[in-house]
Amino acid sequence: MADPNDPANPGLFPPSPELVPIRRDEYSNYYFHYHGRRFPRYLLEPALQNASDVPQLPSVLPIDHQEMTRRTMLHNLVHLCLESHYFGPFQAHLDPPEGKVVVDLGSDDGKWIEDVAETLSHRFQSHHALVPSSPTEAANNHVRFEVYDFQRDGIRNAEGSVDIIHARFQNFHIKDWAKLLRDVAKRLKPGGLFMSGELDIYLEFPNGQPPDVYATNQFYSQVQGIMRERGYNPNIGVELEGMLRTISDSDGPLFTNIGSDVHKIPVGIDADNPIAVVREISALSMDCMISLGDSLRPFLLSQGSAAIEIDGLLDTYKHQLRRNRAQVSYRCTWAERRA
Repeated sequence: MADPNDPANPGLFPPSPELVPIRRDEYSNYYFHYHGRRFPRYLLEPALQNASDVPQLPSVLPIDHQEMTRRTMLHNLVHLCLESHYFGPFQAHLDPPEGKVVVDLGSDDGKWIEDVAETLSHRFQSHHALVPSSPTEAANNHVRFEVYDFQRDGIRNAEGSVDIIHARFQNFHIKDWAKLLRDVAKRLKPGGLFMSGELDIYLEFPNGQPPDVYATNQFYSQVQGIMRERGYNPNIGVELEGMLRTISDSDGPLFTNIGSDVHKIPVGIDADNPIAVVREISALSMDCMISLGDSLRPFLLSQGSAAIEIDGLLDTYKHQLRRNRAQVSYRCTWAERRA
């Protein structure tokens, strides 16, 4: 079994003088505050990293305790819906378990990789994050946490060294998906697995759109519009399967055995539902969407809108979430690296 701290595995985990341990008392150096939330200073252009004011937020969402709590809620929500921490051919790609390497990109608070490592205790996992947060000191011996900008610098693992690369909830974070997928193909072993899970940035109303969800529609439309202006693709969950089919080199497509699945997650109070887990999922997903509104508030304010306008929109959005039943799609996509 591979050991993340074993210097005898330089091909799996190449040493880098640029990666150094981060102490807890250093965390604050990596952030700046904007409208009461913490954002990653690390992702700013080098010339702006020490500036007192920045012209544009370096990320859509903040990176703070409140946001990490929301992402843990999302992790628990998806686990409830899927009844598993993984999907597709994940399990098959971990057999036999010896020496397997799993890379989790942009893993937020590290909950997924730690839960998988606990469930599959004989597997080795590696975690790659964008910014430092609480999991940089891993309690699980099968997990190593690293902090760097894999969009800018590329995935740090050696070429052809990784068995599985997992990326979840990245529609708010990744801009150049084609570049990322090429890098994923470069790092995966022949036949290695790529997995993606994305939650739509809009709600659906399967029983017809209620008349009083104007603020809900405006909120998601405004967020998606600003994201597109800044180079993000809010609909990557829908488009990813098709994009994987287009990634190729001179020898042909880089990915094969491409598949996908869509899970419809109920949103809103559903007290009359006789199934307890559905009631739990509906309430938890509503809380996630309400918390998302709070996390997106600074992003909306960064466009120059008045606080009273954005706060009014968010208050009405939350009120409509509590009054209506909706659903949101969680889109799972997977592909194998060409052998």
